[in-house]
Amino acid sequence: MDKKIPMPTGEERQAAIRRIVELSGVERRNRRRSVSLSVVFFGVEDCLFLPALAALLCLIPGAVLARLDTVVPLLFLFSPALYAALHLLTAWKDTASGVAEWRRSCKLSACTLLALRMLVFGGLAVIVCVPTNILLWLTSGRSWSLPWMLGLSFSSLFLYAALTLFCLRLRRGIVVPPAVWGVTGLLLLVWERGGELLLRVPVLVLFVLAAAGLAYCVLTLERMLRYPNRGGRFYAYS
Repeated sequence: MDKKIPMPTGEERQAAIRRIVELSGVERRNRRRSVSLSVVFFGVEDCLFLPALAALLCLIPGAVLARLDTVVPLLFLFSPALYAALHLLTAWKDTASGVAEWRRSCKLSACTLLALRMLVFGGLAVIVCVPTNILLWLTSGRSWSLPWMLGLSFSSLFLYAALTLFCLRLRRGIVVPPAVWGVTGLLLLVWERGGELLLRVPVLVLFVLAAAGLAYCVLTLERMLRYPNRGGRFYAYS
């Protein structure tokens, strides 16, 4: 004897669909909250150690050069150095080791991974900039204003980070920002009046530039974390 299989009504189907969508949303939120630094930096741990060690070693010659006029363009040139080194080395290591291909098959998107890494890199760079500027300020005999030196470092760092994100969105690669920044810094260093030009920039202008670069970075990274599936342009970073 044939038995009829009970079919769900339209309302029951819609209710089931809503439950599935809600459960999927909870899963995505929990997955984002459970992302640890060990996952974000898996396979590139050595790329974190080497730039940090190089930054510490550079403090010795930096303290010696602090008494020279060239310290101002050097400060502008090397303030984003740690941030740039961390970003470039981790991207290169991902590609060289094949970890990037493995991550693309995981639930953690490349866009989310990049945003989380750049947040950590930016925080580390800021932490390093503060004691470095204090050391240079003391060894230079307090020749320049400490707030002005901090403003120069922060504006250089955040504008470089903003330039990096902007180039990634335009698919211009990861070597364009360091090339542009390096050429600009070297021109200021070679030019006799390069340091004098930077010294004429008011401290308020420096902090406004730093705030503008930071705001662009925060908005861009927040959008990358919120809409990871729309960040296909950023996948080319590795």
